[in-house]
Amino acid sequence: MGNKATKQEREVVFPLAQDRQEILLKVVPPLDHAFLRWLARDLERVHGFTPGNCRAVTPPDHYTEYMRLQGWLDVNLDDPDLAHLFPDPQPISNDHTSLCQSLVHDLLRRGLLSSAQQVIQRFIASSPTVPDALSAIEFASASGVELGLGISCELLRKLVDMGEPLSAHEFYRDHVIAKGIEPDSNIVNSMTICLAKLGKLDDAVRLFDRLIGSDDCVLSNAACTMILEGFYEQDRFLEAFDYLVRISDANVKLGMWVYTVLINGLCHQRYVGEAIQVFDIMCKRTGSPPTLHMFKTLFFGLCKAGWLVEAELIFEEMEVQGFFVDKVMYTSLMNAHGKNKKMKMAMRVYFRMLKKGCDPDICTYNTLIHGFLKMGLFDKAWVLWSLMSDSRIQPNEVTYNLMICYYCKQGKLDCAKMLLNSMVLCNLAPCVHCYTPIIAALYKQNRCLEVYELCERMLESGIVPDHVLFFVLMKNEPKGLELQLCLLILQAIARNGCGLDRSSLSISDKINSSAGLEQEIELILREITRIDLNLCNVAGSIYVSALCEGGKTEAALACFKNVASAGCIPLLFTFNSLIKRLFQDGLFEDVKSLIDIMQNEGIVPNLETYLIMVNEYCKQEDLASAFGILDRMKEMGPQPTVAIYDCIIACLSQQRRISEAETLFHRMHRDGLDPDEVAYMTMINAYARDGRGHKALNLFEKMIENAIQPSSYSYTALISGLVKRK
Repeated sequence: MGNKATKQEREVVFPLAQDRQEILLKVVPPLDHAFLRWLARDLERVHGFTPGNCRAVTPPDHYTEYMRLQGWLDVNLDDPDLAHLFPDPQPISNDHTSLCQSLVHDLLRRGLLSSAQQVIQRFIASSPTVPDALSAIEFASASGVELGLGISCELLRKLVDMGEPLSAHEFYRDHVIAKGIEPDSNIVNSMTICLAKLGKLDDAVRLFDRLIGSDDCVLSNAACTMILEGFYEQDRFLEAFDYLVRISDANVKLGMWVYTVLINGLCHQRYVGEAIQVFDIMCKRTGSPPTLHMFKTLFFGLCKAGWLVEAELIFEEMEVQGFFVDKVMYTSLMNAHGKNKKMKMAMRVYFRMLKKGCDPDICTYNTLIHGFLKMGLFDKAWVLWSLMSDSRIQPNEVTYNLMICYYCKQGKLDCAKMLLNSMVLCNLAPCVHCYTPIIAALYKQNRCLEVYELCERMLESGIVPDHVLFFVLMKNEPKGLELQLCLLILQAIARNGCGLDRSSLSISDKINSSAGLEQEIELILREITRIDLNLCNVAGSIYVSALCEGGKTEAALACFKNVASAGCIPLLFTFNSLIKRLFQDGLFEDVKSLIDIMQNEGIVPNLETYLIMVNEYCKQEDLASAFGILDRMKEMGPQPTVAIYDCIIACLSQQRRISEAETLFHRMHRDGLDPDEVAYMTMINAYARDGRGHKALNLFEKMIENAIQPSSYSYTALISGLVKRK
């Protein structure tokens, strides 16, 4: 815990007042930061702490609740070194109680009702236990003293502070509301905390709204904190933001953790504009500089949301505050620029990084290489490879995989295979992700014999196959072989991933029936599950995909449930396979149920999920649902891909809604997406069907201008349109 203060360095003095037992904790300097964090996370926000001295006064019987409300989360009250600071509360002595009761009787005889009420109120305030406070209420009732607003307020505060929210709620209902007493700001503050503790956040919010809207608005720090904390626990960060804005002018001192958690939650939910406002409110209200954690949270949120100008402003502000911008932040900003195909901006960040004395690492270079390769600028990517070598930074598996994927995309398979072989010379073991793009490209060039040789080499080297490789194999092999492929891949997973040999699985040499294949696959799957749950998840995902491709929906759902019951959270690939199969079977309600399961497990749909859904809706000519998915993606993310736009444009053109298809095509371009050949061909075909040969020709020429090489399909669509025109 750092340089922890000794007992001699701390002095405890109590009581400070005869009617109110309190603790005065003095910590003698010097103090280091670690000790202060251990003592109280937000002590400076509550008591005006300065590094040289600390004065903390709080009723001992309220300490636990007070600590929780103020965010003192890392103080261990069971620590023997601290126990002597917080003595157990003792009941008020009978002499003191009798003295107060005599004083009340004397005041009542003299007709001083208000003074008698004040004595009872002070007695409740000084009561160290709940029974003492309740005894004062019983005495007041027996003496004919109306409780009034002051006594009710003090008792409610006492009950809430001492962890009796249910009793406080009952008293409020029976003695305040039932008697028509209009609660003042103190009662509202106490009851807001009470309702929030009881889990009635919406009721607490409604009650607190009355206080915020009143002219004599006096908001307590604890009530505001409880409301915000309740929103945080329910992930209602946007509502928490609205509340923070409303109370920001009420001079409420909130702990730094309130702002930190809210900024983090808003950024996570992509409300970065609101997060910036919270950041500004915090700087204005607390007068304290933001922490490094707060800067980084906001910066990464801005990068993720694409607010790159604002992210760079955070850079500048951090440097003004004396913080060092690290390589992770620089690399994240380069990556964000790369996603937007702004590689000049990414390189500007790179040179700024060098100028500031921050050395790039392999992740930095991989990010830049990936950005250039995505734009087809291989020469510039190769320059970065050379710069990396000059800096004595060795390429890793990711670097090689990026280059291999690029060569495969360009059809340069010999270069890709040469790069794969060179990895071994650099003491790098190729992973399955290095083999998969080469295998897919070999299939595309109809070089099937080389596929089988490469797969055999990969498996013999001990590499564990995954669901992506299986999907590539399944899509390129003849239909009907899904289960045979699944069996081969699961055997490889069991052998290379789990150390199981063929004999231990009792697998027959020849299996002719589908039922026999399923039986053998399930046997292997059980063995994999017994040894490694992660590999069980991958193997189960492969089996579900094979069953879905073969139209065996019930068996696929049964496998899905078995994998989940084994303790695995199914892969997104598994959900995507099932969603597609259920759509094809017309089981739309089951699709909705599956998406609900995804949400409950915290699994976010990816672009493939949305593409499957849009494609299936378009097959059914349900364009309203397809556009609904598109709008949802625009609002919540991720950004729709060209393929998703292609599906809807093709469906619109088939329905002769050419004008709408044209509008969507231009919208895709405005959204920063460059149409691929399929998108151009779809639109050219739409113009051709509608007899607009001149527009088809213009679009064809534009496609060539954008360096997209037209295929025979594009020429066929264009010729068809020109013939119809004549």
